[in-house]
Amino acid sequence: MPAYLLAKISRCATAWMLLVGIAVCIAGCRSSISRSLTHDSVIEDATLVTMAADAKVDDKAIDPLLQQVSFAQPAAGVVFDQGPGLGAVQPLPPGADDFDRLTPWYLSLDEAVRMALDNSPVIRDHGGRVLSYPDAIRTTLDPAVLRSDPNLGIDASLAAFDTQFETGLVYNGGGNSVNSAFSGGQFGVFAQPETLAKVGLGRVLRTGTQVSVGGVGGYDQDLAGGLYAAYGAEARHPLMRGAGTEFNQIAGPLAKPGMYRGVLIAQIEHQQARLEVEQSVSELVRDVAVVYWELYFAYQNLEAKRTALENARQVWEREQQRVAQSVSPPDVEALARQQYYSAEAAVRNAICGTVPGRTGVYNVELKLRTLLALPATGDRLICPMGPPLEAPMRFDWHESDAIARANRIELRKQQAQIHKRNLELKAARNLHKPQVDLIGAYRRLADDPSSDTALFSEALQGWQVGVEYSRPVLNRRENAAVHNARLQLCREQAIAEEQARHVSAGLRTAFIEMDRAYGAMNSMAHSRDAARIRLEAQSQRHAAGDVHVEDVLEAQIRAMKAETEFQRSLVDYNLAFVKLHSARGTLLSVMGVGFGQPMNDECRFALNSPSVFARPNAMDGFDPASRSENVIRTATTPFPAPNVTPR
Repeated sequence: MPAYLLAKISRCATAWMLLVGIAVCIAGCRSSISRSLTHDSVIEDATLVTMAADAKVDDKAIDPLLQQVSFAQPAAGVVFDQGPGLGAVQPLPPGADDFDRLTPWYLSLDEAVRMALDNSPVIRDHGGRVLSYPDAIRTTLDPAVLRSDPNLGIDASLAAFDTQFETGLVYNGGGNSVNSAFSGGQFGVFAQPETLAKVGLGRVLRTGTQVSVGGVGGYDQDLAGGLYAAYGAEARHPLMRGAGTEFNQIAGPLAKPGMYRGVLIAQIEHQQARLEVEQSVSELVRDVAVVYWELYFAYQNLEAKRTALENARQVWEREQQRVAQSVSPPDVEALARQQYYSAEAAVRNAICGTVPGRTGVYNVELKLRTLLALPATGDRLICPMGPPLEAPMRFDWHESDAIARANRIELRKQQAQIHKRNLELKAARNLHKPQVDLIGAYRRLADDPSSDTALFSEALQGWQVGVEYSRPVLNRRENAAVHNARLQLCREQAIAEEQARHVSAGLRTAFIEMDRAYGAMNSMAHSRDAARIRLEAQSQRHAAGDVHVEDVLEAQIRAMKAETEFQRSLVDYNLAFVKLHSARGTLLSVMGVGFGQPMNDECRFALNSPSVFARPNAMDGFDPASRSENVIRTATTPFPAPNVTPR
């Protein structure tokens, strides 16, 4: 390079360094001025606060202003941003007297499940933990969140095998070259240039082999006599520790004892995240079905209470007429009046619910609204369409136990965890081996087309091949990693066995509850029929004046209680059916729920087919036209169900 060009470049570099130094000084001055201004502002604020404290304020003049500030209403037309879904004006909560004015919203169980799955990415639960424990709530975005995690995701595990590109350009102004310089770079340069450019590519293969190729070039008038270039390649292949495709897929090329972040581990964790979403969806579907049938019972309970109220009103009016005719004493009319008002209070409790039981229509309907992600209040009241299942259903115990062990999401998650621990044990055993690497490298200068000497042909090229061995003397960390991996595997296997026992125990409980609920439903059906016959007979005798009012009031209470208990047993039978399929791990398939079309990285579930409650006549081997003394026929009444009357 000519001397005048070097001098010009040196002057430019010196001027650039001076400009950088001036900029740094100015930044430091600004920082000092800012700190000074901040300190002065704090002192000034403190002075103002002290002056305000010493000043005397007229309370009489301030009070009206405080009242205006505290109680002033926003101007008309002003709308505050309350977040998504909160800005809409909702109706007031309904009262007991508003029940008949609300519009009934007949909703089938399939429609309720579809709304619960579609209305929100948050998978809700019956307990309302979203306020207390928001971090524990599952959403349909959780698998995608884990997959895209820059440290734990699948792409993060695959990033360790990405090709790395490196380049650089360095100019050493005024530097002196030396006769022998050993660069610490990747490819080695045996000169100290004044101008240097480098470029290289490196990658870790799936087998753990590290390969890299690259070259350097520069200009050195003193040592190289002008332009020069060199290129080379290196490779390192592990033979024991870190060797093999399986190990690198389990632990990754940067693995350490106890730290395994390979793609297989990431895929298992992603699978577990999807299983957790599936489990939350199964629990949501179960909760929707349970609350749906509880709402059905709330309406039936209300209907029974209203029937009892109407019967009590008729008896009271009849006794009022008899007292007016001097046929009955006033205390008999008081007894009928007491029965009427007790029935009226029972109707109000059945509408609104009481604190201990919370079985009112409003309370249960609000629970269902919460699960469906609907507004808390509205001008419509959800009414189950029905009808519930009444057909006898039998399940084989051994088949159900095998299905539960294969389909229960908890056991599938645990099996994935056991598979993960097995892979970690393999990785720990691999890292327990010594580090034995086969290495090779090749370097040479680029040929000079203007020279015919051997300097640029074979004299200045080199290659090396060898084996490297390293190992800790005591190998304590690696021994501990293998022992810990074995213990973790034994722990997960023991947990899986205990979970299987609990699954069988829960399935046995569900079988017993199913049998109990069906028998109780049959018994309560006969009890209800008998109570109705007794009430009708006593009402006719009372109208004829043949029995006392106490007898007909007692018959009314018995009839109302029998009707309520029958509806309760009917709902219990349907709940037992839901819980049995939940224990078997087949609830989603029975309800027709499966994976839906993913949207925006969501793990979506949808109602892909009608549930068993939408086809009650399609039970295995059950003919609704046949009925024996011990079999209840499946209800086939068209929409709406006759007993579900919200008005």
